[in-house]
Amino acid sequence: MFWEPTDGARRHRHAFALTVFAKPGSARSALEAAERIAGSLAAADLSPSGHTLVLLRLKSLTSLRDERTGEARATLSFEAVTEVAA
Repeated sequence: MFWEPTDGARRHRHAFALTVFAKPGSARSALEAAERIAGSLAAADLSPSGHTLVLLRLKSLTSLRDERTGEARATLSFEAVTEVAA
């Protein structure tokens, strides 16, 4: 989605989610992996070609267990803003 702020910069807002599946019988393994992923992304120098990453934030971390199968997973939802490089 294109977003034109008042300062005239050309920015785009992005939303994405990552799902981590747990080891069988271990919901904690998915949450621990999700935390490591969030930390790695926060520390990474991410710059898409021709753009600058203005913001990357974790909006939510949810975990679910399928009652029928017992499968557990954690979903990280992110929001990002990029700006066209000058």
